[in-house]
Amino acid sequence: MIAKSELSISSMETGELGLLHLRRYWTKRLLEVENRLDQESVTAEYRLDYALMHGLGLGIIEPLEYLFHHRPTYTEFEQWIVQKLGGYPDSTLLERLNEMVRRYLEQSHQTYPIEGKNIEDPVLSADDLAFWQEYGYVVLRNAVSIEDCREAEKAIWNFLGMNPQTPDSWYNGTHQFWVSLFQHPALNKNRASRRIRKAFEQLWGTDDLWATVDRSSLNRPERDGIDISGPSRLHWDVSLALPMPFGIQGLLYLSDTSAEQGAFRCIPGFHRRIDQWLKELGPEQNPREQDLESLGPLAVTGSAGDLVLWHHALPHGSGRNLANYPRVVQYITLFPHDYGVHPIWK
Repeated sequence: MIAKSELSISSMETGELGLLHLRRYWTKRLLEVENRLDQESVTAEYRLDYALMHGLGLGIIEPLEYLFHHRPTYTEFEQWIVQKLGGYPDSTLLERLNEMVRRYLEQSHQTYPIEGKNIEDPVLSADDLAFWQEYGYVVLRNAVSIEDCREAEKAIWNFLGMNPQTPDSWYNGTHQFWVSLFQHPALNKNRASRRIRKAFEQLWGTDDLWATVDRSSLNRPERDGIDISGPSRLHWDVSLALPMPFGIQGLLYLSDTSAEQGAFRCIPGFHRRIDQWLKELGPEQNPREQDLESLGPLAVTGSAGDLVLWHHALPHGSGRNLANYPRVVQYITLFPHDYGVHPIWK
């Protein structure tokens, strides 16, 4: 554990970039590497760290890996950020991020979704929204163009050093499921899609959202009868402690995806009954180890350019790929900086 004086750097201290909270974030991560960070003292800052790094355009994985392996000075960390982003963040983004930090520190958090706010130029119809309320997921068709999908898919193939027309190249012994490509113009263009943003705005009830910088995935067909798919087991990515705050996740199909091609799967409508289901489990029963397949998962198919959005209370996962072509997707989520995170992981 660390003494309080070791984490005396305020969120208001800045460096060359002029970005609030970044220096405190850097300090915490280096203390964490040395196992000297009192996690309990900074638990409430998790959402702020998450929003800052995604809002900056980096995501959370690459900065953590860089800080862990290199343990840079703060000046070196800022220089690394500029190099990763291909230049200095513009003044408009910096001011928006700094305002977000100020509002967060004021602890003026909103409960989501915000009901009744009129979002201009909606992309989800009344029927779409009713479907979302009933089943906890919805598909936004043609969220991005076919051309943009092809560019993003091409970037992933090139990053992996594979040829989409040569199946033998898909099984080179190194790729598993996730694709750790974060910074690429084609991926960034999809993250900035107006239709995708509007869909998230409608479901959150606000237009003050930040886009995640997530990984992609390439789910290859089974070979020689061996299941080599990724997280096909139904699961949750959030704490199951109650009450569960509202949250949305999303993935963009970059290739046409049939049910047998490792399509996204979920338990429709489970967000409306998860509280009761959890309460009915015995104290010795781990909800993550239950037979979730018996709940009736549904494969959600889609064409290249379709976006699947789902309530994070739905058990979900990718299916086994029994087809002849990989399922290629980009994970995209937009979120408000003060979205709910349960302080207890369960």
